[in-house]
Amino acid sequence: MAEVFIAASSGEEAQARGLAEALATLGHETSAAAPAEEDIAKLANDAKCVIALWSGRGAPPAWMAVLATLALERKKLICAEFRGAAPAPFQTAPRFDLGVRDRAAIKERFAAFVAEIDKHTTAKANTAGIPEAVIRMRAALLRAPRGGPNRQLTTLAAFGAAVAVLFAVGFGAGRLITAVRSGTLFAAAPASAAATPASATPTSAPAPSLDWNALQKMSWEDAARRLTDSDGIKARAMAGDARAQALACLGHLAGVEGFLPSPTAAREFCDASAAQNEPAGLYLSWVLQRASPHAGIDAATAQQRLERAAQAGWTAAQVDYGQVLARNPAVASQAEAGRWWLAAAESGDPRGQFFYGRWLRDSPAGPRDPTAAARFLERAAESGQLDALHMLATLYRDGIGVSRNPERARQLYERAAQSSHTPSMFNLADMLRDGAAPDRARAIALYGQLACMRDERQIQPMAEARLRALHESVACR
Repeated sequence: MAEVFIAASSGEEAQARGLAEALATLGHETSAAAPAEEDIAKLANDAKCVIALWSGRGAPPAWMAVLATLALERKKLICAEFRGAAPAPFQTAPRFDLGVRDRAAIKERFAAFVAEIDKHTTAKANTAGIPEAVIRMRAALLRAPRGGPNRQLTTLAAFGAAVAVLFAVGFGAGRLITAVRSGTLFAAAPASAAATPASATPTSAPAPSLDWNALQKMSWEDAARRLTDSDGIKARAMAGDARAQALACLGHLAGVEGFLPSPTAAREFCDASAAQNEPAGLYLSWVLQRASPHAGIDAATAQQRLERAAQAGWTAAQVDYGQVLARNPAVASQAEAGRWWLAAAESGDPRGQFFYGRWLRDSPAGPRDPTAAARFLERAAESGQLDALHMLATLYRDGIGVSRNPERARQLYERAAQSSHTPSMFNLADMLRDGAAPDRARAIALYGQLACMRDERQIQPMAEARLRALHESVACR
């Protein structure tokens, strides 16, 4: 069984094969065919990813609706759209319009499409081959339709109607679907189609499950893990509660229990929350745009919302907006970044304390006060902020802004290393190799772990160099 299966209606076989060939070029094992009805459940279970190719050109077979429904329930459905949009029940799945003609846009969308597939599959795509794959895919998708535009509209409408009937009859209130002639019943969770939230009068109900002040001081991933009462959140969100809409956006963005992973649904709830000037909804719009550029929020709108959230006092937004400003080398922009980080730091945000401490230590636009930097880093380190633990340890190791204290440095590196913070692991290994109380065996063990880890900080090659200098090697599993 191929890891990726492409489902396409009658008349779309050539397009499906072309898309399969494009993905195969990148290293994905892909198939495209019309399965027998008795194989649908197995296919939905065994395939790592199911792609539904929608265009409205061909007749809509019932098997395709059944397969898409089962794949949606198992959180492995992706909709590839070409001259048509996925019917409403499946709009909660990730969606990619591959029919655009602009070369830069299609390359960007195809890359995002491949990245979504990569989330589900074992083999990751060879992204260097994307330009060639795009050429193949476009050649297949842009073939002339068999019928005219009226046929396209008719078949798309028919497909939408078929799916709607399937949901109404087969699910029976969203619980069961009859999929095969043999009479086998496939249990399926209700497909919670995320309709666009109604712009009702906002309510002032507090955010469920999370302390609202704590929410803005933690990462969105950590916040998502704390979400409970999904049904209650959805009900309040649909009633117009701006805070609940922000939480629903977060739930769909993270795909936590009770929420289908759906950038589209996340965007709809974020838009509704942001329209009420809810800082959490404004900020999460920024997060969503960065995590899922295809969700429908453009970069300029996302940054405007980020700034509004920062101005409203949402500390996570103040930290991220400071980072946006800091990318501008102008002194005035660097100074403004420092002011936003200070605002977040004084509100007790550990990331704000870290960034402001780093700014005090390094920024040419700041006062360059390593003693004050150490104070802010201490506050962030007390909260367990890993980058702060590492930077504070380095200050103690080198005696910058604080009295030199190698043992204190080692303890701080150790705390961060326990959470697999790779720079801290590396510096700790160096201290264990060369310090006052050397532990060569543990240093080699840490270098070995790092040599087998890949992260964006590029620690791996440095760890490998250390091992070679010690005449050691490691066999990574």
